[in-house]
Amino acid sequence: MRVLRGVALSAAFLSLPVMAQTVAETRAALEKAMPGLPASAKIIKTPYAGLYEVDVGTKIFYTDAKATFLFAGEIFDTKTQTNVTKARIDELRRVNWKDLPFKDSFKLVFGNGKRQIAIFEDPYCPYCHKMEATLEKMSNVTLHVFVVPIIRRESMQQARDIWCAPNRSKAWLDWMNNQVQPPKAAANCVDPLKTNVELAEKLGISSTPTLIFMDGSRMEGALPQEEVEKKLAAVK
Repeated sequence: MRVLRGVALSAAFLSLPVMAQTVAETRAALEKAMPGLPASAKIIKTPYAGLYEVDVGTKIFYTDAKATFLFAGEIFDTKTQTNVTKARIDELRRVNWKDLPFKDSFKLVFGNGKRQIAIFEDPYCPYCHKMEATLEKMSNVTLHVFVVPIIRRESMQQARDIWCAPNRSKAWLDWMNNQVQPPKAAANCVDPLKTNVELAEKLGISSTPTLIFMDGSRMEGALPQEEVEKKLAAVK
């Protein structure tokens, strides 16, 4: 099997005719070529040159009807000027806001808190510190903070101390803004940290900070305030 990487396919190429092949036949060929293919992988026939989209979690690659080639890259439709792959990945990564377990997060409310963002952060993540400083400047925002200790070995204990503090929201802000250490967590304190890490993995979140908006879309990294404001304005 040959693998093509990092190629943008034009609309002209993608409209070439191919012989008919069922999704089931393509799956069988792909499973033979890739014995480790997860059973949960979804295979969808695309309208582009007989390519088949293979969805593995929130990741995408493409294959031909007989699974002779794998294409790991992006499809760009020159007719519509659309990055087809990015649009599809955004769709796969969309989260059902109502399904988020907010009981495993804590709130930071700025202004009337009307606009809402769920944010996945690590207490030792430098970009999280930058993002926090930016978000605190915004008005009328509620942050639902899901702490995911994944950056450093010390992250778990630090996150636990913050979660178990008498006022975890204040403890979080004190640490993120001024490096004020929270009191040590009581041995009998129950925290959701491992559950949060599992949630992040399930949602395909591998870096912090990751922001999730009420329409289920997400953004990653220490973003400028204008970009977050623009996104919030677009969310209905």
